[in-house]
Amino acid sequence: MTTYEETIAALKDMRTVSSHITNLGKVMNKTEDQQLKALLGTVVTSLQRAHANPKVKGKSTPGNLYNATDIGIKQVIQYCESLIVARKPEWQVLAERHGWGPKT
Repeated sequence: MTTYEETIAALKDMRTVSSHITNLGKVMNKTEDQQLKALLGTVVTSLQRAHANPKVKGKSTPGNLYNATDIGIKQVIQYCESLIVARKPEWQVLAERHGWGPKT
């Protein structure tokens, strides 16, 4: 399973907000894709802010993030799914970003 597939799976899991923060943080620490890290960082920060809200604090109703309306989550999904469809492993995405490719 690629990091991109793991990210989508983590978003689809039925978890509490604090569990989502933990899981997405683990994926963020594992990946070397700086763009994915930045996108996940935005989502984690947004979730932390929502979790700290006094109206939400202490509530632990599980839910998935995949169908959330948050723009940051939608950007993560779009980014990951575009790379999953391309069937490229993370190392290849990073290599191509740095100008590497097959010799012609």
